[in-house]
Amino acid sequence: MKTLRPEYYANKNLREALEIKGISKEEIHDRRVKLRRYFDVLYSLYPAYENPDCLVKAKDLIHKLGVIRDMDVVCSQPNRDRLAERVANKMATMSNCFLLKVYGSRLLVFNRVILLQKRISKAEDFHELRKIVRTSRNLILSLGYKNVELSKLAKEMGDLRDKLLKAECEGKSLEINTDEYKKKANRIIISFIISQDEFHHFSQLQ
Repeated sequence: MKTLRPEYYANKNLREALEIKGISKEEIHDRRVKLRRYFDVLYSLYPAYENPDCLVKAKDLIHKLGVIRDMDVVCSQPNRDRLAERVANKMATMSNCFLLKVYGSRLLVFNRVILLQKRISKAEDFHELRKIVRTSRNLILSLGYKNVELSKLAKEMGDLRDKLLKAECEGKSLEINTDEYKKKANRIIISFIISQDEFHHFSQLQ
């Protein structure tokens, strides 16, 4: 495992997001993924790195990119390209949002993974659970760890979310056993937490 500072991981993803200039389906998706990875780390470091402007700007852009991606997944609308151009132009406002070195960043991120694990049982629906899984995956990656099982679960849930959107657009409904996904997510994340020897404040989970 290569030790990684989460803020460097966040900066790498922000840099790559800023380098994307187009508005194709793939570019919108990639920009949103990279900006989300940046945001998840920034949000976790907020207690030590107060930058509300960048949090607000990133969250707004992620939301707008999500709207465009939903159009690409289900039923694209005439104003799609116009909205995508506006969002692409607004990305420049993130150019001053690179993170400085934050002492204790790894501990802050690891703490958030633990907090997310505790939220799994309280997740009210599939969409909330999917966000927990996705954020946990991003934070674990920001620490330099690779969790193949969690990445596969996040992708599976993301693909299922797209199917739900398509079904909704067609006036249909899909049944999802959210409890089964909760069990799987809980097992994977707890397994990751208790397998680490870098931190010792999580012993209550063992």
